Formats: sequence, structure tokens, C-alpha cells
Amino acid sequence: MIEFYQKQLISLLSPWIVVVNRMKPKTRYRIISLCFFADLVLFCIVRYLLHKESYFYNTALGMIFLCVLAILSLDKTLVLKPWRKSMVISWYGMCLVFTISDVLVTKKVCGLGLILAIHFTAVFFVWQNHSRKDLLWKAFKDAVKWAFVINAVVCFLFRFYVNGGRYAGIFTNPNTFGLYLVIIFAVFMSDLDWNVDTGKRFVKCIPTYVSLALIVFYISASQARTAMMAACGILIMWLVLRGILSVRSKQVKKYLSAIGLLVCFSVALYPVFYLGAKKIPKLVNHPIVFQDDVLYLANGEKIKDVGDRVIAESDRIEHVDVTPKEEQLVDNSIWGRLVRSLDTKDTLNKISSGRITIYKAYVKRLNLWGHHRVTLFVNGRKVSHAHNNWLQFAYTYGWPSMIFYGLITILSLIRSVYFYMTNRRRNATYAFLVPAICVGFVIATVTECLFLPFEVFPAFAYWFVFGDLFEKKVEEKELVDEGQGEDPEPIDEGQGGAL
Repeated sequence: MIEFYQKQLISLLSPWIVVVNRMKPKTRYRIISLCFFADLVLFCIVRYLLHKESYFYNTALGMIFLCVLAILSLDKTLVLKPWRKSMVISWYGMCLVFTISDVLVTKKVCGLGLILAIHFTAVFFVWQNHSRKDLLWKAFKDAVKWAFVINAVVCFLFRFYVNGGRYAGIFTNPNTFGLYLVIIFAVFMSDLDWNVDTGKRFVKCIPTYVSLALIVFYISASQARTAMMAACGILIMWLVLRGILSVRSKQVKKYLSAIGLLVCFSVALYPVFYLGAKKIPKLVNHPIVFQDDVLYLANGEKIKDVGDRVIAESDRIEHVDVTPKEEQLVDNSIWGRLVRSLDTKDTLNKISSGRITIYKAYVKRLNLWGHHRVTLFVNGRKVSHAHNNWLQFAYTYGWPSMIFYGLITILSLIRSVYFYMTNRRRNATYAFLVPAICVGFVIATVTECLFLPFEVFPAFAYWFVFGDLFEKKVEEKELVDEGQGEDPEPIDEGQGGAL
């Protein structure tokens, strides 16, 4: 089946190779960057302007962008690529369950299975056939960086930082802002890893340290606990993996220097960014205010109960009441008694901002083939989503989808770390980006819901990195065969003149 699909892609895309190669490489890669940038714009802006129709427009435009990406990423030729069986079975099993659920239970957020199975895998296949995949990933990283620079400029000029509140940046919700920052953090951490690996001069590393310091400030100002946990997970993973590699390659001094500089820049620039966020918008005095702006207090409470949606839905939303009596119907194991003893005092609910009640409400409505809507009324209050990817998949597409998604999640963590440890020498410019996105996403989805690729950019980034996890080959073996075990020269961003 996979071989048949790849052959169809070869027949469909091969005629475009001649056309694409007539374009200047620099122009081609810039358009690729613009496609990624456009998807970020969809995530950041369009959904706030077209609430009820945002999914349709975002998905239609997103599919067009993927088609353009596939065509512009064509290289010299397309050949069949071996894909890992475990990844293929889990991926297409998940997509099949999604699609069956869409057919049996009509949804507004339909088509995810087909988009992942057809459009995303088409781009995977084309990128795997490219001779300079590092340039393609550089286009992705450049788009993220451009968007971050524009975001920072808009924030410092037009978005007020309110005392006692949580900062939402260019978004209406500080939690959404934090989740967006997780991917930015992953991109710049991959740059930091590349700097350490190649011994880049300090002067050239300054933009990376300043950007990471700004991200630290923004996450701190947003007070988004999910984003904090995800960023900490990425940082801890880098400290462990890069620490191991530094000891092996005798680069401990560079490794410790990078850590020290990261801490120094973050501490030194924090008050500068803080004063800038508070004072500059007042000097400009032209604030940007969205219709659904929400002022969050430092304790997590909202001044207005709006601005917390994944997608606008209103009709046919189910109602669930989770009463205290029902909440006590739990198991009598040691763990169950511990959770119950905490929950009766509302400790867990307070810590998780009411998520325990939300989880129980969604669990009560799980079935085989899913539901029409993402949202749910819990105890008379509209909840935008399950605040957990596993539960959301089980609720929207049926509990079998949660099994396949669980397998995909486990495989993404294992394969991404393995990818970094075995591909870091050849793909130094983006090697750490793959596990950083996977780990950050998985941690974030424990307490948040991120699964629609053209509605939330972290979901797009997560599904997109599977292209490097699908391919069945060991780069380390190739390096030994081609270079007799020696480290190849690191690829500099400026080499080749492609970007």
C-alpha cells in the first residue's frame, strides 16, 4: 500500500521537477519559508477574524500551502523510500479511525485523518528525497523566526502589560501565547545546540541568546504553566543529551559556557524586557485591542469568561453534570484513595484550574465512534475542549483513536531522541529541533488540547516532524561508509547560496 502511494506521488509530482528547477534556489526556498509563515499567520490572526468559519478557511488554505510545499521542495528525482513499519501502522491506523469516525459521526472539524494520511505524507516523501534537507528545515526555522520578530515588535509597541495580570502577547489568551512560544523555544534551542556542536563564535551566537532570553520573559509574563512545563522539558532534555555528547566529544567547556551565557542573558535582559513591555506601549499610545481580549489575573482567574476556544461551536453541544457524589465513585486502590483525599478538598482542581472535573466529564461521554463537537457543557459551563489530547481524541473520534494516538506519541518520543543521537552530525542545523518539538508538544498536551494542524501551530509543527521519523535508515551507518567514521564538516547556513 505504501509503495503504491509513493509510486502515485512519483507519477504526479515528477513532471514538476523540471519546472521547479528552472527557479532560482534562493527564490524557491524563500517561497517555502513564506508558506510556513502563512500557516503561522493563520494560527495567530485569521482564527480571530473568522470565528465560525475559521476551520474551513484555515484548512483549505493550509492544504494549498502543503501542496505548494511539496512542489517547491522537489529536488533532482523521486525514488521509493522505505518507511518504518511501526510508524506506518500506527500513523495510518490512527488516520483510518479518524476518517471512519468522520463518516459515521459528522463533524465540523472533519478531515484530519485524510489530511495527515495524504497531504502531510506527500510532503514527507518529497523532503526525504531532497539532497539538502537542512535547507528545507532552515526555511521552516526562518519562517518561525520572522514571525517571532514581528510578534515581538507588535507586542513592545502596541500590546500593554497590565500589573497583576497575565500577558497574552498578540493573542487573546495567555495560555495560547505560551503554547506558541514553546515551538519558538524549540527552534532557538536547536540553534543553541548547533552553536555548541560546531563551536560557533560568540558574536554570531548573540541573537540566539537574546531571543531565548526574550522567550523566557514572555513565558514568565504569560504565567502559562503548561508552556513552562513544556519549555522546562525541552531544556532538561537538551541539558542531558548535549551533556552526554559533550563528554563523549570532549566539548564540556563549550557546553558549560553555553549554559552560563544562557543564564546570564536571561537574567540580565529580563528587567529590560519587563520595562519595555510596560513603558513603550504607553509612549506609542496606540494600543491594539481584540474583540475577545481577556484580562487574566495572576491567580488564573478571568475578568471576562471569553477567549478560551479552539474552534467556535454553538449548536448540539452535549451537557454533563459532574456532582460531588459521582466524583466519589473511584477505585479503592492506594492511588485512588490518595487522589480522592486530595480531590475532596478541591486541591487537584485548584492546582489544575478545574481540569479534574473536565476530565471526568469527558470520560463519562466516551464512546466507540466519537461525537459531533469538540466542546462540552460541564456543570452548565461551556468548556472549549478536554484540556488533554488523549481525552480529546477519544471523545471526538472514539476511544480506538486514543490507542493509535498513544502509540504514535510513544514512537515520536523514542524515535525523535534516536534521530538526534544518530543524525546530529549530518543534520546539525536542525537535529535537536525534532525531539524538542516532540517532547514539548507531548508535555503540553497533558493539560492542553492541540490536534488541528491549521488551527494551532504547535500541532502543525508536531505532525510535520514525523517526516524525519518515518524514514527507515540509519544515518550513522551511512556516515561510516562514506567518511570512514569521521565527522563531516558542519553545514553553515551561508553555504551554497540557497537562502
